[in-house]
Amino acid sequence: MKTNRYFTTILLSIFMFALWGCVKPFIPEGIETIDNMYVIEGDIIQNDTTRIIISRSISVNDESVVNYVSGATVWVESELGTKYPAKQIGNTGLITYIINTVGINPNLKYRLHVNIGQRKYVSSLLSILPAPPVGSIGYDVDTVKQSVTFHVSSNDPTGNTRYYRWFFSEDWEIHSQYQALFEYLPETNEVVPLPESRNKYYCWGKRRSSSILVASTTGLTEDRVHEKPIVSMGSNDNRISYLYSMELNQMAITEEAFKYWDNIQKNSDQLGGIFSPQPSEMSGNIICVSNKSEKVIGFISAGIITKKRIFAKGEDIGIYKFSYNCIEEFVNMDNPLSFKSLWERGLEVTTYTGPVPMGDSFWASRFCVDCRLQGTKNKPAFWPNNHI
Repeated sequence: MKTNRYFTTILLSIFMFALWGCVKPFIPEGIETIDNMYVIEGDIIQNDTTRIIISRSISVNDESVVNYVSGATVWVESELGTKYPAKQIGNTGLITYIINTVGINPNLKYRLHVNIGQRKYVSSLLSILPAPPVGSIGYDVDTVKQSVTFHVSSNDPTGNTRYYRWFFSEDWEIHSQYQALFEYLPETNEVVPLPESRNKYYCWGKRRSSSILVASTTGLTEDRVHEKPIVSMGSNDNRISYLYSMELNQMAITEEAFKYWDNIQKNSDQLGGIFSPQPSEMSGNIICVSNKSEKVIGFISAGIITKKRIFAKGEDIGIYKFSYNCIEEFVNMDNPLSFKSLWERGLEVTTYTGPVPMGDSFWASRFCVDCRLQGTKNKPAFWPNNHI
C-alpha cells in the first residue's frame, strides 16, 4: 500500500508555489479548512490483507512529523452486515490497521467503517473490481541525464477495466564500498577478525511507494496501458547499486476513483496553480456520519489485485556511482597513526596484518565500510542469493 505522507504535506504546498509570483496573494477557497483534517487511506482487498492508515493533515508551514491516529475502531462490513474487524499494528510512528479480507465474497459489496472517539466515518458501498494480470515491468536508461525509469505495461482484452491504479513495494541490496575483514574495538584498543556472520558488507533496504499512479484508457481503441512510468532514480541512488526488486500491485478502479487520484496527482506532481482544482473540490467517498459538515480526505476502493515482481541488476542498468567522498588511511611504519584517533575521526579498519610497526592496516570512512548506515541486515526471505 502507499504511504500517507503526500496527503499530509502537499494539499497546501501545491498552492503556495502559485502565489510567489503574484503581486496580490491569491487564497484559494477552502484552504483554511484543509489543516488538521482526518486522512483515511487504504483499499478493501479481496485477495490480500486490507491495510488502513489514519492521520491528520498538516499545513505547508508545519514541519512536524505525520500525526498518525491510534485507538480507532476500524472494520469492513459487507452489504449483508458481516463485519471484519481490524487489528492495530504499532503504537508510535506509523500506525496501521490491518483487516483479514482474504476470501471475502467477491459478489457482494463492502464499505469501510472508522470510529474515532464519538466521530463515525463510513465509505461508500463498493463493488469488488477484479484487475487484469500485470503485463510487463521494464526500464529505460537515460545516459544523458544518468537516470533510469521503471515502467509498467498492461491491458485488459475484455475492455472492462479502463481505469487502473498501481502501488508498489521496493527491496534492494547494498554493498559497502570497502569490505571489512576486521573490526576495531575501542574499549580495548584492539583490531580483531570480523566473522562473515557479522559482516558489514551486505545490507538491504526496503520501503513502500508513496507515488500516486493512475491511468485511463477511455480515449483509446484498446484497453491497454503502454510503459506507464512508475519510478525514476538517479545515478547516486543506492537502490540501483547492486540488486533492485519491485513488487507491483495493480488494481481496477472506478471512474470516480480515477478522477480523485488524478486530481491529486496533477496538483502534487505539477505543483498546480490558481486555476487548478482546489482542495474543496477533492471530495472522496468517505463521509462523517456523526457530523455531515465535517470534511474527510480519502478515497476507498475495493478490488482483487494482481501482482508482479521483478529484479534488476545494477550492473545491467549501468549508471550507479558511489557519491560519498571516502577518506582513506594506510597505516604502516611510515604512517604510524593511532587506531583510536582514526576511530574518533570516523574511520573503520578493513584489513590488518599485525600490530604496528610489524604490520599494516587500511582504514576508510565509516559510511564507506559499514553498509548498515545505508540499510539494515534484514534480508528479504525471497532474495535470490545466499549471502548474509
